[in-house]
Amino acid sequence: MVAAVRRARDTAWVPIVPALVSWMLLFGYQWAFSLTYRGHQHTVFAYYSGVLGDGVLIPAVNVAGFMVLRYLAAAIQWRRLPLYALLGFVTAATAFLVQAGLGLVNWSMPLPFHWSDVGQFHFLVMWAEVAYLYLVLATAVNNWSRLRGDLTTWGSFWLGLLGLALFAWTLAADYIH
Repeated sequence: MVAAVRRARDTAWVPIVPALVSWMLLFGYQWAFSLTYRGHQHTVFAYYSGVLGDGVLIPAVNVAGFMVLRYLAAAIQWRRLPLYALLGFVTAATAFLVQAGLGLVNWSMPLPFHWSDVGQFHFLVMWAEVAYLYLVLATAVNNWSRLRGDLTTWGSFWLGLLGLALFAWTLAADYIH
């Protein structure tokens, strides 16, 4: 027990790295773009999914995913990474095309099928994000019994899913209102 507490204390800072990287790539760049944006659309600060989702929920999901991958590191099937990258690309492209098809314009897509610099960068970030989440999910599912054997990792997995559900809620709230 003492060894487990000592290990947790000595490595407690490790999840800060994915949190900071996630925050910078998901929200930080949008905040930076908003400082120079001169368009007529609302910026990231007008969207629940931008502020709460990209700024808090998805970085938290990434930390939860990191905790799962950290525990299951030896079982990660890296040879499948190209598949997850392809699935991430298809998912991101589908989301952007559906957004355009539905005419859901915002500052990243001021006109249907016309993406601003923010939108183009957001596509790349979304592609990487979704590919990462496919990696986490596949690793968790392929090692389900081992995942369930560690309470912290098991909890991280479910907190990550809760974070994704809450993010979906912020997206719905943005377009309903």
